[in-house]
Amino acid sequence: MTLSKRERVFKVLELNGEPDMVPIHLFGFEQTGSSFQAFKESGEMEKYRSYAKDKISNIKYYITEQRFWNADLYGMDPFGENKIKIRYENAPPEYSGCRLNRMDGRLYKTVKQVNTGLEYAWYVGGYFTTPEILYSYWDQYGRPTEWINDKVKYSPQKWEGFVEALAPYFYPMANLPLNPSEVLIGGISFTRFAYYIRKNPKFIHEIMDEYTKVNIEVIKRLAEAGVDIVMFGDDLGYKEKGFFSLKVFREFILPYHKRMYETCKKNGILVVLHSCGKIDQYLPDLVDAGLNCIQSLEATAGVDLAGLKESLGDRLCFMGGLDSSGILTSGTPEDVDKNVRSTIKKAGKNGGYFVGPSHDILNIPWDNILAMRAAIEKYRKYPLKF
Repeated sequence: MTLSKRERVFKVLELNGEPDMVPIHLFGFEQTGSSFQAFKESGEMEKYRSYAKDKISNIKYYITEQRFWNADLYGMDPFGENKIKIRYENAPPEYSGCRLNRMDGRLYKTVKQVNTGLEYAWYVGGYFTTPEILYSYWDQYGRPTEWINDKVKYSPQKWEGFVEALAPYFYPMANLPLNPSEVLIGGISFTRFAYYIRKNPKFIHEIMDEYTKVNIEVIKRLAEAGVDIVMFGDDLGYKEKGFFSLKVFREFILPYHKRMYETCKKNGILVVLHSCGKIDQYLPDLVDAGLNCIQSLEATAGVDLAGLKESLGDRLCFMGGLDSSGILTSGTPEDVDKNVRSTIKKAGKNGGYFVGPSHDILNIPWDNILAMRAAIEKYRKYPLKF
């Protein structure tokens, strides 16, 4: 039995038993990292250079990396990155050389990547540290819900043509525009978040409500177009521990995730959450709230993938888990092969698992890139031989 990419994706996301192969998901290369430079120089980029043409719109979509990795699922949609109209301005003088996101208050500075010397915009702090500052920007430029880009046309014809063009290569899932708690904390800073949950919790809830309303409105528009899988990011953990106590998580974060998941379920959409860090303690609540799939499963953060599979595998799909910031980057090709094998062994039994790196690919040595790709193909076939 050989499944189509779409059949494989839905069989696994819907926890409907073992497919023919473990499906592959990845974010792709970070283009300022050394791995992408090696990809360009290797000849593999030219070998796999491809475009999928939408017969309805005649738009061509670049799918070279997805073909190189033989991806089954990829976060990509025809509605683009302009679902909300983000604008930047020069930051106030005390933040020299920085840019300010007018909507959420995050500050960025362009610096050079250590390994490649290529420029990259790094987050450096939050500017909306008081209600007065935030409200002054919302009054001047509009609340986040007013930043939704009404020029984006969410039509079934556009989605169907897009899916048809990509069907031979991978199945697409749409991306939501905001990472609610991540953007909240980025805009006001961690220290002010800790202050306001004690001194002015209404302020935190008001911001989270606005960001959640943006995603919910976009989910509804995507549903009207026929989208059936969405993904968004919301980092909830450091290495070795979560950002929040369970009490804080349940009061300030979980209710807003639940609203998004309920909207997805009501509209027949499966939802995938990306979160770095040690997030094990939050997952039972997130599953109860309606989460379908968790992506990252960061090994170096201490995520217990085997334990999570045992306790939640009948209700939650897992995606990622390969040790991007550890073994894949600093190990040997033999170590990489073992990491792929052990990760599939932990999470692949009975289906419900997408194999892939925990995050985008930054500075993994080229030999390890090839070893990872080869090992995935070597070990992904069912029945798993472990």
